[in-house]
Amino acid sequence: MSAPPGARACLTEDELLALATGALADDGAAETHLASCALCVALMAAAARATPLRAWDALVGATLGPYRLDAQLGAGGLGAVYRAWDPRLARAIAVKVLHDAGDDGRLVAEARAAAAIEHRAIVRIYDVGVTDGLAFVAMELVDGETVRSVLAGGALPPARVRELLATLIDGVAAAHARGVVHRDLKPENLILTRDGLRILDFGLARFVDGDAVDTTGPGGGTAGYMAPEQIRGGSVDARADLFAIGAIAYELATGRRAFPGPTAADRLTATLRDRPPVDGLGELAPIVLRCLAVEVDERFQTALDLAWALRTSVVRPAVAAPPRWSRRAIVLGGLSTLAAGIGGVVVGRRRITRPPPPPELRALTHRSGRVYAARFTHDGSRVVVCAAWDAEPLELSMLELSTGVAGTLDLTGAHLAALSARGELALTRGHRFVDHQSARGELVVRSLHGGEPRVVAADVQDAEFLPEPLTPASPAPGADPSPIRDGALAVVRPSPRGFRIELPIDTPLVDEPGWITHLRASPDGTHLAYLRHPGTNDDSGALVLLELATRTTRVLSDGWSSIAGLAWDPSGDRLWFTAARDGLAATIRRVDLRGRVVDVPGPTAARVRLHDVAADRRMLVNADVWRLRAMVGAADRSGSEISFVADLSADGHTVAIGDLDHLDHGAGTYLVPYHGGQRLRLGPGFPIAISPSGRLVAANFDRGKSPVVYATTDGSVRRLEAPGLITVGRWLDEESLIGLFDGQLWRIGFDRAPQVVAPTGGPLALDPARARCAFVDPGGALRVLDLATGAIRAIATGLTHVEVCGWLAAPDAIALRSTTIPIEIERVDPITGARAVHRVVEPPPLGLKAVDVFVLHADGERFAYSYGQELSQLYLLTPRA
Repeated sequence: MSAPPGARACLTEDELLALATGALADDGAAETHLASCALCVALMAAAARATPLRAWDALVGATLGPYRLDAQLGAGGLGAVYRAWDPRLARAIAVKVLHDAGDDGRLVAEARAAAAIEHRAIVRIYDVGVTDGLAFVAMELVDGETVRSVLAGGALPPARVRELLATLIDGVAAAHARGVVHRDLKPENLILTRDGLRILDFGLARFVDGDAVDTTGPGGGTAGYMAPEQIRGGSVDARADLFAIGAIAYELATGRRAFPGPTAADRLTATLRDRPPVDGLGELAPIVLRCLAVEVDERFQTALDLAWALRTSVVRPAVAAPPRWSRRAIVLGGLSTLAAGIGGVVVGRRRITRPPPPPELRALTHRSGRVYAARFTHDGSRVVVCAAWDAEPLELSMLELSTGVAGTLDLTGAHLAALSARGELALTRGHRFVDHQSARGELVVRSLHGGEPRVVAADVQDAEFLPEPLTPASPAPGADPSPIRDGALAVVRPSPRGFRIELPIDTPLVDEPGWITHLRASPDGTHLAYLRHPGTNDDSGALVLLELATRTTRVLSDGWSSIAGLAWDPSGDRLWFTAARDGLAATIRRVDLRGRVVDVPGPTAARVRLHDVAADRRMLVNADVWRLRAMVGAADRSGSEISFVADLSADGHTVAIGDLDHLDHGAGTYLVPYHGGQRLRLGPGFPIAISPSGRLVAANFDRGKSPVVYATTDGSVRRLEAPGLITVGRWLDEESLIGLFDGQLWRIGFDRAPQVVAPTGGPLALDPARARCAFVDPGGALRVLDLATGAIRAIATGLTHVEVCGWLAAPDAIALRSTTIPIEIERVDPITGARAVHRVVEPPPLGLKAVDVFVLHADGERFAYSYGQELSQLYLLTPRA
């Protein structure tokens, strides 16, 4: 389009740069044009930023305020950054010097606002000032490399992308909470250090006092990352930063710029006109495209909304029929089920339907740790939260929702099981994991307002108050006529068969062969609902309804690959729960009493967990991040979010660890030096065992097929002849191993048919001579199998909550480890069955769940193990109409 008569056409980039530096001859006409052309204003800022001013070199060695500028670290059109020395505190710092002080008062006010932000991701501001027309900001000196330099190597792995984005969004949210908008987020302003990602230049940000800020002056954005409203010269608020985060996320995930172009003008035009292709974004596509919406009202409205969307999004398996999985499938199956489907999904160049608006969210917790339970008080104005933060023990606190003020209750170490309408707390004291994910303790009842706890029962996993008043129903013919008293507590306790519900205490109502969790009473007290799982290390299962009058149960909904979280609707005619049908994604659902399930629009994640529903249907929901950590001695050797310890080499120098690494099929078999060092990736799959020589490693790779064997010397791959997936195994020699399949012990090898050697089995260990095999069978008997004769004899019986974890060389002893925490290790004489304490291991407490695998070396000193870690934040979720 040509300019109107008498008007000047848009400036070229050379003209814009010359104008910015005062070198344009016809600057009067250019200034007149700039007054009416927002695009040229934005282009001038971008052009100025792209070219350093050589005059900055002259400041090296000078003193600015109290700071000595020792070396230039970088420069641009707006200024330069120096390594400087602060003689007052005798420390090295960074000083950013700006070309133009502009509005001195505003610069100082805004830098002070940025300095007030306390967040680990934001570079700290120490000082701000103006000297001889040069404005400067003194800040923390950060050692690391920019995200821009990292991106020179291409796209980052999906897990790394999510990790960096989570930190970036968290830091930006902290700034927005202080009213500070960055306005120039880009890869150059993000530094990767040994401690994580850090955000630069918040000292040049704009302060938002309730409304918006203009885009003139420093910090006005960079072409390709600035939001459309910045380009147009309109008002800018926090949503401009979310646009920039979307552009950064796009580049991290794909290795390409969202709005490419050889010139700044091209990049700005693309921002206003183009929709970037979604190739390579996978499940991040809806999130990124929403961030990059041209209209601000179509983006995420707050950084908190964006954080929730990222936290609760999940990579779905790209297979036609995704495999069911549960915690048991990961741990006992060597993660092969997960590995087979974790590869992610590539979204083509089709139109992505924008997801519905997320529920109104409010974060109620902000510390690092795990939220175990949360309940609304009867009037819905307060929330009782049970959590373990950092390395501290369990604590209970009460949060006033109207003020956000929380106070700690004097009940350290107690777990919240239930809260009655009249303010009684049912708590388990001495709460600890006893059997994988089942944690139990002594049940006590105490008023929310204080008083001495009253002991009710021992060894209780869960409890629930029945509402009052409650009219007992007549028992069915032939049923136990025991009355159900007003205010009675129903409890879940272990039984010889599995777990049972007692009401009253010591009176069994239901005895299930599996694991019972999330016991909840209906509003009218006529029913109990609960979740039923196959075992204590398996969160798959069903939602079951128990009618108290007849003591009969029926399944409302079954077949969930993961189900956790349950609450009755205030109406009493339906229940809310969180579950996943296939793959990794969990979401909020509801089911009526006829078993009809409805998926509820809302957050979706690998671990979304419902705690409670208020009378107005507000919900308390956890967003959980579950990890499996690999500990080698006292050191964390995890290579990814899921790290699985399999075996120690015979010489004790190497550990076999399986990691999700997003290569091949998404899982890798690694050899890791015991004392740290370079990891060796052998190939895809998750390891089972290392051969006696250390030259062979067996691994599960193809789900449902025999294991593969990697040679550590020449990289060759062979396949064992096995009946199927071997969940636990140990090499007998260089040709065969003994492994657990379908509850039996098998001998498998390269050129021999699989052979059953024991009708029952479990986690196992071989003696140093590899002549005997020890295991604890499902009945609790410690047995030793003579591999030469096939004879099996019981060494000890009646064992509970223990597994074989090794066989010591001196003295000759089988090592048993407890499934409780802390991990108690015993030596057992293989002849007499005499037992003695060997050692106790305390796993890291942060977010600690069950210890899944523990391997003790024959020397009795070196060990490695995997434990579950669950980190969570609690949200108040208010469904939008």
